[in-house]
Parts: sequence; C-alpha cells; structure tokens
Amino acid sequence: MKRTNRFLEVAAVAGVLVLGVSGLGATASAAVSAAPGCDVAAAYYDTAPNSGNIAMVSNAVHCLIDAERAAAGLPPLTRVSSLDAAASGHAAAAASLKWWSPGADSHTNPQTGSTPWSRITGAGYCPNPVSWAYAETTYTGWGGSGTPRAAVHWWVHVSTYGHRQIVLSPTLTQLGVGVAAGAADPAGAGGSGGGTYVVDFGRCQQ
Repeated sequence: MKRTNRFLEVAAVAGVLVLGVSGLGATASAAVSAAPGCDVAAAYYDTAPNSGNIAMVSNAVHCLIDAERAAAGLPPLTRVSSLDAAASGHAAAAASLKWWSPGADSHTNPQTGSTPWSRITGAGYCPNPVSWAYAETTYTGWGGSGTPRAAVHWWVHVSTYGHRQIVLSPTLTQLGVGVAAGAADPAGAGGSGGGTYVVDFGRCQQ
C-alpha cells in the first residue's frame, strides 16, 4: 500500500516549476559530485531506507533520476551539498511529523512554516545570484512502495502534477536528495518498508 503526495509548490505558486531571481555576485555553490557509482547504488534501487543505508538509498535516487534523464537525452545532474541539506532536513521532518495525508501540502512544514524557498536559501544555495531557479519533488510510500525506484517511477511515469517536468527539466542542472526511513503519511505509520523522499533541484548562475 502506498500514498504519494500530489501537490507541487514552488515559490508558493501552485503549478510553477522554477523561479528566477536577479542579483549580483560570483560565489560558486559547493558541488559534492556528479552521479555516484551507480553500479553500487543499483543494489539499493528496490530497498526501503533504514538507519544504516540512508546514504546509499540517496545515491540510488540520484542514479535513477540521471537514468531517466539519459533516456530523455538530457545530461546528468550535479549533487550540491546545500541542496542535500535542504532536502534531507525536510524529509526527516516529514517522516517524524507525518503530515503528508491526502490533500495536505507536503512542501510546507506545518510546525515551522518552512517552504522550498526558505529551506533552499536557508541552506546557503546560490548566494547573490545573477539568476537562479529551483524546484522540489516529494514522495512517500510503504509496503513495497517505499523504495527509490518507486519514488522516481512515480515522479516520471505516474504523476500528472508537474513532477516529470521537473525531473526532466533541460534547464535545471543540480540536485540534492533527502531520504528518511518511514512513511510521511499517517496512514503508513505502522506499515513496513516505509520511505520518505525529497529532491531539491536547482540552477545557479553567479
């Protein structure tokens, strides 16, 4: 059994995928790496996250996203530490608070009020940009649907709420992945194999 969030919010405007902001500056965002060794990460494509495998499950999400982009003729995305921090914090909060029930806004934390914009900028992504863009996707599942493959498949091949357009965006070039064990939907609180996924995408020109 699974539940998936079906709401997309970027810059607090439903349906908008990216936001450009003008400014000045020349400080580069800290890049972690391009896609990790996907031959190793492939072993985790169908594995739900737990306390001992979060890093590898996170790498698996990145690899699966890059594979979908390659199939569409798009380049891979570069991992960025600030986007990782923003996504990871939101995934952990969601799995703990479990507010992603059907109809809820999975992108706004009901306790702190944080949004994709506040989390991404708060993590230090793309300071003083000439132009920049960002987007966020979320997913939670359990009972066999809490895996990286289930999350990326839903974003690209099932959702009709703009997730595919984000993952396969030709203009977004960077990402950060957040993964937490357990479902963020209260209906999955007692379910086995739960996983919560947040991916923050970006483009930064400085």
